[in-house]
Amino acid sequence: MTPPTPSFILNRQVELLYRNLRLGQIASIVNASLLVWIAQGTIATTPLVVWWIAALLIAGVRVLQAVRYQASDPALRESSAAGWRQRALLGAASAGLLWAAGALLFMSPGDTTLQLFTGFVMAGMVAGAVPVLAADRLIFRLYAWPVVIAVLVGAYGTDPLHIGFSIMSLLFLLIATRSADYFNDALQETLRLEHEKDGLLKNLDDARQHAERSNRAKTEFLANISHELRTPMNGILGLSELLSQEDLTADQQELLTPLRHSASDLMHKIENLIELSALEAGHCQPNTGPFAVNEMLEGILHRYRQALEAKGLRLVEQVEGDLPPILIGDLDRLRKIIGHLMDNAIKFVDHGEIGITLRLVENREQQVHLEFSITDEGPGIPPEKLAELDGLMIQADGSAVRRHGGIGVGLAIVRRLVTLLDGQFQIESQPGSGTTFRFTLPFERAGD
Repeated sequence: MTPPTPSFILNRQVELLYRNLRLGQIASIVNASLLVWIAQGTIATTPLVVWWIAALLIAGVRVLQAVRYQASDPALRESSAAGWRQRALLGAASAGLLWAAGALLFMSPGDTTLQLFTGFVMAGMVAGAVPVLAADRLIFRLYAWPVVIAVLVGAYGTDPLHIGFSIMSLLFLLIATRSADYFNDALQETLRLEHEKDGLLKNLDDARQHAERSNRAKTEFLANISHELRTPMNGILGLSELLSQEDLTADQQELLTPLRHSASDLMHKIENLIELSALEAGHCQPNTGPFAVNEMLEGILHRYRQALEAKGLRLVEQVEGDLPPILIGDLDRLRKIIGHLMDNAIKFVDHGEIGITLRLVENREQQVHLEFSITDEGPGIPPEKLAELDGLMIQADGSAVRRHGGIGVGLAIVRRLVTLLDGQFQIESQPGSGTTFRFTLPFERAGD
């Protein structure tokens, strides 16, 4: 990570110098007024009034600077940060000299009570300047050192009280300066971390944009190549269909049948790629309509009974809850979701049974939520592989591609279809025991 640039540090320092400047000047006006009020009768009126007016003028000018800084355009502030720092430096130096003069003025008569109160006020002014001015070491010193040195001079005396007062003033100057240095060091580290954070966020945003561009390119590639493949495949399927109607010999028919099956299987995979690319590109929208709930499941599963019987698998159907007779939803997309999950289960299960459960999980006046569960007794999915199944063309076991065929887009399509229909999808699996694919979809109730 590159270190923060001088311009970055300067901009942040100037921003901190002006952030609480108005509040600090209000405190300065209050303290100046209190000192003048308390010193009446002890110090001549003319110098008191002159000093108080000067304090008001300097505080007013600094407040005006803060207002102008906050009202200026951020980009312009950054480009002229050096000028704003110079103004802050002049303002702080002027205030430091003014309060130093005030310390000498209020402590010169020798009134111990007034001296102690003045020292107390000056200490508060310097301590309050640490979080405001310590962002810049030089500016803090130009403000604080004249004030404390003036107190040290004004408190000079030969008796123990004044000697102790002078020693405490010197000690306070050292502590305040060191505290300001610690504050400045902490600020520098904070600015460094802020710069690193900004850099990390920029890198993260760049990586996100790169990933989005790559994803769009991948989606466009899938869509283009799939459409390009579908055209010649339609020709192969059409010609093989025409060829099957000819008077073929047994040997020719034996060759044609696997050709047609292979072409049909390849066409099915191409259609899956086209569907996935359309889903990823956001080109699909739900197409809802009314359907009979009691006939829905049987209609979807009917096409899979022959494949189940061919592998010697049992299909167990179960319906839980009092389902409404008519619902409104995207039945075509529901068929595709169940179809992909059934294809997946039949592909990976060699014996046993496949169960499908339909359950009413939420029943509202205008809407219901149905949960579909498809459970198989296949090999199961290891926990470390479950997190990978959300990707494109990812299968839990790479050897499954060689053993069972397929390109691994079924679950990716299912996830995106469920998301398209505002549903939820989850997988529960135990290696060696089987897998349950569960999804929940909302459906609207049909009107009477």
